[in-house]
Amino acid sequence: MRIIISLLFLISNSISASSFDVGKNAFTKIYDGDSVNVRFRLAGIDTPEMKGKCEEEKQRAIQARDYTRAFIEQSRKVSFETHGVGRYGRPLVDIYSEHGHLNELLVNEGLARVYRGRHESWCN
Repeated sequence: MRIIISLLFLISNSISASSFDVGKNAFTKIYDGDSVNVRFRLAGIDTPEMKGKCEEEKQRAIQARDYTRAFIEQSRKVSFETHGVGRYGRPLVDIYSEHGHLNELLVNEGLARVYRGRHESWCN
């Protein structure tokens, strides 16, 4: 929850903003009149699924989630570059901080693959 609040604060206080339409599935919670949580999808990559088809995929999904969480929590400032809206109405973003480009780092760490238009199996 702390991550979402921080991200919303950073978005609302950014120097420049871009406008894009999102589907209703992007909104995960509407707390009150001025607090809305939006779900993003990292652009251009595919990570293992938490409900994967094998134990290896599930374990890698946990590692990818933990890496992403640590990247955001350990960053002083996080910025987003938007790339439209994905298949399920979520904004597609690249995430950057003083630690680098999250999308690229996940691929380099073996926790994500470049997305090629469809999910590829993480099971051997």
